[in-house]
Amino acid sequence: MSRKQENIGIEVNELTGRKLPTWEVVVPKKFQIGLIELVDGKYRVTSSKSNSVMYAKTLDAGISDLLAYFTLHEK
Repeated sequence: MSRKQENIGIEVNELTGRKLPTWEVVVPKKFQIGLIELVDGKYRVTSSKSNSVMYAKTLDAGISDLLAYFTLHEK
């Protein structure tokens, strides 16, 4: 069986006032999917629900990885 495909609208917001450059990925008016931080030239991606950590080379790749993880494991 496969899941029914659906589009997920997201927002990526830069968080200010933090030690490291940080972005949050959210489904508007619902919940936060995860955080992405720039650490030593790599993007550390942390899911909100399970606190799983992944690393990516670019911000776009980090967002894609976080969305893939969210749809497979947390939804």
